[in-house]
Amino acid sequence: MRWRFLASSLATVIAVTFANLAPAQAAALATQAEWTQAVHRRIANRLSFPREARHLSGAVAVSLKITVLRDGTVDNITVAKSSGDNAVDNATIAMVQRAGPLPAFSTDMQEGKTSLVVPVRFQQEEDDAPAPAPRRYVDPATRFGVTVAAPFTVGAAGESGRYDALIEISNPGGLPPMAPGARFLCRAGFNAAPAGAANTAAPKGVQAFDALVAAATRQQRKLRGTIEELDVFDQPGRRGIDYLVAPGAGPGHEDARQYIADWTVPQGRIRLACATTRDAMPEALATFRAIRDAVAVDRR
Repeated sequence: MRWRFLASSLATVIAVTFANLAPAQAAALATQAEWTQAVHRRIANRLSFPREARHLSGAVAVSLKITVLRDGTVDNITVAKSSGDNAVDNATIAMVQRAGPLPAFSTDMQEGKTSLVVPVRFQQEEDDAPAPAPRRYVDPATRFGVTVAAPFTVGAAGESGRYDALIEISNPGGLPPMAPGARFLCRAGFNAAPAGAANTAAPKGVQAFDALVAAATRQQRKLRGTIEELDVFDQPGRRGIDYLVAPGAGPGHEDARQYIADWTVPQGRIRLACATTRDAMPEALATFRAIRDAVAVDRR
């Protein structure tokens, strides 16, 4: 039997085995996002499957709220969401305590202490168990599709709204966690090029990115959201932007963060929108970008 764990601090597209975990970097940290990632790495590097959980079957999940002082001292650890077994909860707390001290605050963190929630999921599996097959859904009318890795699930959204096709991505395992009040993890929408228009190459030049940035800025201003980070990507057959948004409205919006990617392909326009908690976003970002890169329109 092989034991493994999954944590929101480790992109949940993959299962991470302990021997392959990289040590936390010792370099000075410039931003709170970098600090959060470093904390997650430090904790992940100290976790092992608790013997208290070996009598349990299936996955075991527990979320811890960790309060950290400026110098990295762990001030307090409480259970934010129990595994349902006090012995497992306490064993996980003990492992995180032994991971201290955590990295000192980054230069942009001015407070004396801060708290973050780290969900941890322990899983046991057979050594010879086959790797889960990728899961894929393709809209039959537009040939717009998304491929995801287990445990993610993918399928048509209940309604497409303003899109020609809309696909919904969920994660039954709960990692990354959905944003407060959300019913799904991500949605990918596609609008085909106008009927009769010849397929054209994705726009080139700075103007193509400028148009996407301007549209994103207008939309977030209307929604009272704040764009915190923005980047561009230029891949074969696709050029676009992705950005992180702090929502300005909605249930629990203060604790939510959105990842949005907008890009152009020869067949039309695509948008991927994902939402998770503020604490989970730094590590969930790699997962969301992996989903983005698996969104495509099949050539007819």
